[in-house]
Amino acid sequence: MIAPEKLDVAIVGAGPVGLFLGHLLVQRGLSIRLFERRQDRDVVSTSGRSASSARQQSVLSRAIGIHPVSLELMQPLDLAAPLIAAGRVIRRGHALRHMNDAMGTLDFHTLPGPFPFVLSIPQNETERILEERLIARAGLAVLERGSEVMGLDAHDDDGVVLRLKRACGEHEVHASWVVGCDGKQSTIRQLANLAFEGTPYADHFVMGDFSDNTPFGAEAAIFLHPAGLIESFPLPHEKRRWVVRTTEEVTEAVGDVLVQIVNERVGHDLSQTERFMESPFGVQHLLAEKMARGRVLLAGDAAHIVSPIGGQGMNLGFKDAQRLALAFDEIAAGTPPERAFARYDRQSRKVAARATRRSAFYMRLGRPQRSPFWRDQALRLLLATPLRSLIARVFTMRGLEPTPS
Repeated sequence: MIAPEKLDVAIVGAGPVGLFLGHLLVQRGLSIRLFERRQDRDVVSTSGRSASSARQQSVLSRAIGIHPVSLELMQPLDLAAPLIAAGRVIRRGHALRHMNDAMGTLDFHTLPGPFPFVLSIPQNETERILEERLIARAGLAVLERGSEVMGLDAHDDDGVVLRLKRACGEHEVHASWVVGCDGKQSTIRQLANLAFEGTPYADHFVMGDFSDNTPFGAEAAIFLHPAGLIESFPLPHEKRRWVVRTTEEVTEAVGDVLVQIVNERVGHDLSQTERFMESPFGVQHLLAEKMARGRVLLAGDAAHIVSPIGGQGMNLGFKDAQRLALAFDEIAAGTPPERAFARYDRQSRKVAARATRRSAFYMRLGRPQRSPFWRDQALRLLLATPLRSLIARVFTMRGLEPTPS
């Protein structure tokens, strides 16, 4: 019998967080491999959807916003520049009630650091760039697609054995550590018997990518209409993403519903634009009971889910990856692993809880308002004072934790 392959770290999940973690660990000289169930990075998990919905979602690009704090983490790995080149730089965001009623503007040029902007780039493009750069850095063998985790045996004194299924059969991989970066339905989290606790919000949204026919160009627009939030973000290639809060769950004619609501609430007509993607979604907050148990670690959506309103989720995962890499640095310097990973768990859960509170606040701002006068007046005032610089910092995830040196 062939002995199992041995690695320092096995990363399960080759989404943005797993790929970024791969870069960080390869930089540190660790032997790693990423195992990804998807054969194609553009395919999104569609469990629970109908076949027609699955086809519609097959190239759904989920997260689109990379915040400055994440670009700062990526710059030392020479990842920031190619991402920026492929994305759309957003330097300003407008708060409005409708197309002809602006309440104020948030300028990101006041942000500290080398990246005074939010980067808009489809998640599948982010994955493509991170994957290609990781293969260039570590070789083709660093990523194994089409491998599904079937079992996990963790031994505190002897690492982890992963049982994997490929098209050609089953095999085993032995690693000192395994990191689950495999999303909300994380197999690694479930195999480690880690609870994932939280609740859904009573909010429903639809989103879609359309050709851009607005006057906003490379700027974002947030519409705080009394009937509910509408967000509008520029994308590369003259496209624009629209996100609309709906009064109830939408399951049919999603794009038509979105077009109708945008027209009714803000007076903008999308009916003649080209459609590229449309999808309904609900929102919730979930947090794993632990992000480190023995030799099993979690990062990204496998560890925490926050509302996508505010664009924190993927960026929280990037921060997890950086924090986890620093824990491996501590271990290399002589810190006992249990202490280093306990610190990782404690800090990461605390940051995720803070991000959850921020996203809940963003959700409240965008809910239907019977009397929105005082909310709108307060926002107009804030965006007309120096406090708008503080708002820009909070919106781009400053203050969740000290920026790593």
